[in-house]
Amino acid sequence: MKPALRIHATDLWTYRIVDGGGAEREPLARLGREKNSGHVHGALRIEIGGRTVPHLGYEGPDDVCLNTWVVELCNVVRALSAEGVAYAFGEGEQADPPFRFARIGDEVAFSILSTADGTEPDPGWQDVRFPYAELRPAVARFLEELRDELRREAPTWQTWWPRDASLSDV
Repeated sequence: MKPALRIHATDLWTYRIVDGGGAEREPLARLGREKNSGHVHGALRIEIGGRTVPHLGYEGPDDVCLNTWVVELCNVVRALSAEGVAYAFGEGEQADPPFRFARIGDEVAFSILSTADGTEPDPGWQDVRFPYAELRPAVARFLEELRDELRREAPTWQTWWPRDASLSDV
């Protein structure tokens, strides 16, 4: 049976700061090099019931800051280890909406909330449910797949990997 929750990242890249304050995309092999941001971006795909969660990217779907999301997904797993708990997260960039994960019994209810600037909640993404038992394994698979790609593409990947991006304490 196909899992109801799948998380993966594709098209990974980093960027360097250019004179004048702009930024240019660079391949992962440049991660941690001179003038490089030390950030990993790409297309993060969170799929629930075969549907891809929208609104994750900063300047489009392939511009998700993985430095933030790897930690936040671990935070979701930690928070939802207790029943009846909710965890909300939103970067707040470009009026991106916050996302809420709530544990309700043996399920997780995912919602895209409204923003402080008045952006309405996404009606198609209110309390979309998946089995709680799939949460930790999906996040663990995502972290391992991401580490594998970083090992292949970025020699200095360990200097980037966030300290809080671990499930060992859950």
